[in-house]
Amino acid sequence: MRYIIERPLESLGTNTVLSYLVDSQKISYVSQGPLRMNVMRMSMHGFKMIPGHITPLMSINKMTVEDVRKWTVEKTQRGTTTLLTSARIDYLHEAEHELKRTRHLLISSSIDYCIGLSLSPEKITPNIVRYCKQKMIPFIELICDDFSQLTRVVWERIREANFPYGTVIFPKFPLDIEDKKKKIWHKKWNDLSAKMQIPTLYKELSEDEPLPLPFLKMLGIYPQKGGLFSGSDADYCLISTEGFEEKIRSVIVRGTIVYSDKNIEKKQGYGKQIIITQPRRFGESSISRV
Repeated sequence: MRYIIERPLESLGTNTVLSYLVDSQKISYVSQGPLRMNVMRMSMHGFKMIPGHITPLMSINKMTVEDVRKWTVEKTQRGTTTLLTSARIDYLHEAEHELKRTRHLLISSSIDYCIGLSLSPEKITPNIVRYCKQKMIPFIELICDDFSQLTRVVWERIREANFPYGTVIFPKFPLDIEDKKKKIWHKKWNDLSAKMQIPTLYKELSEDEPLPLPFLKMLGIYPQKGGLFSGSDADYCLISTEGFEEKIRSVIVRGTIVYSDKNIEKKQGYGKQIIITQPRRFGESSISRV
């Protein structure tokens, strides 16, 4: 479907609009001012238009199909257009099966998804990292009980196996440890990953918050997702203001409405896996920063 979005630039105090041409599920052209084309137009007057969120929902292959569907619908209503998720494994020979199972759990998803691997630090090997490079798996989440697990990994071998694709590797510490200890562990991990030149995220993911831009760049998701640029997927949310509150009215993925406040679930099964051809495509340093 081909159409034009006209977004008023009210902050400039003029009647100027920013025009987006949506074609083949992507934003194919952006122009300041109206586009003279004979296609359907959508005026955003009275609405705020923002890029869709990319939000974590990890290790879903331990969930039921119904739980995954419920969480996906809930995140979509909050403006998520892409899920960051993972398949939990213990050994390399499990990876293919668990990745397939994770995709199956998302078969009814109306939003897109990016899949990585989750495993304990004792299980990470050069062969697993090479597998990620071969299959273009952009990240590995290390499920830790204690920081000492990370110090026993032979990171020199992991670094060699990770070149040149650069799968991003980051730890997940227990939820029940005190914040002070968790901050110390993250500081130690950032120092260790910088020393060993391991691409990582500077802090732990929160499943209640969208990924910030530095994380999206590090993982290679941006600019395909997370922006409103020429060449980006047409993923965006329409928000209206009621008093002092903002409310998401519609969520659009690749140019198609997947949620509106008048129809909670639409386009089941429309979502697809996004393939990351290259993490850190902008040459970010090994540790993502805000």
